[in-house]
Amino acid sequence: MFKLLLLPLLGTAVFSQSFEYATRFPQNKLYSLDQGTIGLDDFDGTIAAFGDFNGDKFTDLFVLSSDQSSVSVYTWNHQSFKFVAPKTGPQIKIDKLVITNIIPGDYNYDGLLDVLVMSQEDVSNNADGEIVMRVYTGNGNDTFDPEYIQLPSARGPLPMVLDISGDMRPDLLGYAWDATTDKDELNMWLNKGNSLNTNSSDFYERVSASTVFDKVTTGNCKWAHPHSNAFLDLDGDCLADLVFVCEEKNNQKRIQLWTNERKDGFKLSQTLYLPDGAGALSFADMDGDGSIDIVFPVCHGSTCKIHVVYNKQMGLCSTNQDSNSSCRKAQNLCVADPGFTFDFDNPQSENYVVFDIDAELDDGEYIQMEDALFRGKLPVAIHPGDYNLDGYPDLLVTTNKRAILLESIICTTELCSKKATSASKRSFSIVNKGVSALTDVTRPSQAVFFDIDENGSLDMLVLQSTGRKGADRTPNFVINNYFNDAFFLKGLVSNGVCSSYCPVDPVLPGLKPYGVSYPGATFKFTVLDTSGVKRVHQVSQLSQSAYMPLQTPYCLFGLGRTNNYVEEMFAGVTRHQEHNYLFYEGVIPNSQLIFIPYQPENIKDSSSWKVELYIQPADYVPWVLVALIAAACGLGIVVGALYWAEKREDETERRKALHIINFDAL
Repeated sequence: MFKLLLLPLLGTAVFSQSFEYATRFPQNKLYSLDQGTIGLDDFDGTIAAFGDFNGDKFTDLFVLSSDQSSVSVYTWNHQSFKFVAPKTGPQIKIDKLVITNIIPGDYNYDGLLDVLVMSQEDVSNNADGEIVMRVYTGNGNDTFDPEYIQLPSARGPLPMVLDISGDMRPDLLGYAWDATTDKDELNMWLNKGNSLNTNSSDFYERVSASTVFDKVTTGNCKWAHPHSNAFLDLDGDCLADLVFVCEEKNNQKRIQLWTNERKDGFKLSQTLYLPDGAGALSFADMDGDGSIDIVFPVCHGSTCKIHVVYNKQMGLCSTNQDSNSSCRKAQNLCVADPGFTFDFDNPQSENYVVFDIDAELDDGEYIQMEDALFRGKLPVAIHPGDYNLDGYPDLLVTTNKRAILLESIICTTELCSKKATSASKRSFSIVNKGVSALTDVTRPSQAVFFDIDENGSLDMLVLQSTGRKGADRTPNFVINNYFNDAFFLKGLVSNGVCSSYCPVDPVLPGLKPYGVSYPGATFKFTVLDTSGVKRVHQVSQLSQSAYMPLQTPYCLFGLGRTNNYVEEMFAGVTRHQEHNYLFYEGVIPNSQLIFIPYQPENIKDSSSWKVELYIQPADYVPWVLVALIAAACGLGIVVGALYWAEKREDETERRKALHIINFDAL
């Protein structure tokens, strides 16, 4: 059953806000927001994660204190256009430990956002020490329960959050601290979800991962520390697969790709070697062919390049092509391609593009790979995001001197190989016009995309280092005010904990589960461009969780210039069933889709899922309303004038008629 909710946001408030926004940011460029004007004047620490803590469909900030001992949540107030600091100071305080990771999520499966906090005692001298993990459950009133849930400890590389068992509850994968046999054996922390008692010792059950992974194969892969493991769909079936980043004794890195076989666990698909000097991996559909590609920097000394390895798998069937083993129909996009491949052996080939960013950098400038001042491991990744909404992800790159915005462009023979150019692959060009608000931020530690007021444009956040050890970073928000003649869609998949309102307690009213985004969810959709060519795109939600990746709890993607609805939209989760996805058609551009994959126990398909559609008006909508009212008033005046003239003419004729009758009577 589908639920469609159209909420046009018209009225005086929207009109005044749109007018104020256009007055404040009138030019076609990036604008820097003053820290004090958005409620962060007393900010201390660094932004460690994004999440919708109060379930109002606006993204809030999880802030780690400078000494990495406490966590505070700054909630966004849409009416005042600023963040609101917690009233009673930090909501979470941990003594004698150093917090190294924060992962928001619904761990007790009640529809309220919780947070998993990972901390260590001696991060400087013992990288493989005990990782203490605690879950602080949300109360639904902007606070956490002080009685935390203690999880069995981990060690070495930080564990990752994913749904292994397919029950929509967040599990963990990593290395156990108190392993009695093999310390390098992969373990799972399975979310039992059978008790809301925060003192329950069996809330998470830690078991060997050999039941879902081949033990010999995982034993040959010691996770890198730090790693950039990911949980996202690689073979195109809308079911999240796994990427492991392994480190060998000679410091060479390789990756393992594991496909999700549902109840049969995970199967190793490919093992690929990364080039020397490779940094953290990022994932996005870079060429808009409906498959997830891999992006990463490679540096040798101060010489850096950006590598894009394309996912080669069957694409969309053309209009004169029948569905077969080599293509997918638009109405059936979630079909696995077991023959998908990544070719890491042939740089500058058809499916492997290398962008020489070193030619755009200043002397002594290089891509930043890791935040050295953070107490613990904190890799700095390249962040994909479609800032101009043309349907192709662009890149935010953090160097040791500035943050750089790279625009995705079609390959040319000067940038790519002949085969890549003929295959319409993508490369990049640096954006120089109107970017001073971004590039003027000195000493950046990380730059990410973030839609600050949920208005459908990807703004940017640059965390600026103060030079002090720890997590002392100054947040610099940059408003994206480029005038793009294009449409967008914003998608969110919840964890399906309830069908509509989740009961909090007998006294408080229920809340809708807008804040409990599901890690590993997949969007696949088609777009008809202005030339009549149908393209397919894929986007993943919360694909990475270790080492504070700063991913947003929603997916915002551009549609480019289109004159049609989004004809086919698929949203998939990792439930172990044949139909793990929902097909939805006729989506209105410039809107937000919220998928609620609620399923009662007796239903084994997506027939009970619900969809809510929210319309976000553009800035010109209030002016259209004013023009409509003015036109109606003008037409009313014309009609009134004509009516009055006709009435005068009728009165004149009536008097003439009376005069004729009286004259004849004489």
